[in-house]
Amino acid sequence: MLVKGQNLNMPIFYWILLIPIFFITSYKSLFFDWHIQLYYFNELEDFGRYVFVLGISFVEAFIYVSIIRSIVFLVQKMFKNKSTLS
Repeated sequence: MLVKGQNLNMPIFYWILLIPIFFITSYKSLFFDWHIQLYYFNELEDFGRYVFVLGISFVEAFIYVSIIRSIVFLVQKMFKNKSTLS
């Protein structure tokens, strides 16, 4: 959990996991959601659209990694409590 005064500290495994998830979400967003192949790259507005879609994809990938990290944390905590009760 984020608490005031503490830094976001994620293990390197989750940062490495972020890269393929980002590529998958950006591919889906660019070619299926936004149909970016219909736009050109000769105006500043089109470049801004690419940057916006990639930024949204990065945030989406980070949310997915955070959800995965939370699930792993809860499962580890559940098995740790179960082993101490036995």
